[in-house]
Amino acid sequence: MQTVSINEPELASIEYIRIALSEPTPELREKALAYAKHEVVALRLEGLMGNLGTGWMSDPQNAEFVLWIAKSSSERHEASYEFLRTARRYEDLNERKLNVAEHIGKLIWHSIQDKKFRGLHTPGGILEQVRDEAQKHKISGARDVDTLRDIWARYRGIVHLGMAIDYCDEHPDYAQNVLYVAENYRHGLSHFCPKGTQKPYVAEAEQTLFCYYSMTSGPRFRDRGLPFSVS
Repeated sequence: MQTVSINEPELASIEYIRIALSEPTPELREKALAYAKHEVVALRLEGLMGNLGTGWMSDPQNAEFVLWIAKSSSERHEASYEFLRTARRYEDLNERKLNVAEHIGKLIWHSIQDKKFRGLHTPGGILEQVRDEAQKHKISGARDVDTLRDIWARYRGIVHLGMAIDYCDEHPDYAQNVLYVAENYRHGLSHFCPKGTQKPYVAEAEQTLFCYYSMTSGPRFRDRGLPFSVS
């Protein structure tokens, strides 16, 4: 299982992480995540300059920080360019596929909560349900089961983050707890199996664990309690 640590500023820009994860392969996602994290740093620096001006840069106590800003400027500039390219691919191609995969994940979750444990590939199963919805509403990119199977295989290991973002958008009280919500979804997808099988919906080894990394106290989950569980 891959682990992605997310600190406070990155948590505030969590959609950047989701955009990076929309890349189609693990290798491209790893690079895009690095670009996204650089972009968050750049945004923080812009905010710092906007709030404090430039006077603080002449303070000797900030000399080391100012030197780091100067030395890392070209790296941030390159990362910003590359993340812009990632964002364009997201808008032009990957967003729809990721949305479809997350919708499949939500249907699986509802089936778990209802204790129906529907299969994905069985006749009348979840993929066929999504196909029928897409055909009914004329949604391109999801109108045949083979395409849906490929989309699910590509994104099933990371859909829990987008599912959690959507949940927190609908329930703002949990916005700061989005990674714990994601972990709850992740655990459910890897813990339960479609009816009649012994393989989970998503193998744990294929998943990405999103871990909150406090810049002051290290890695942990923010657990303020959830209105649902996987048990």
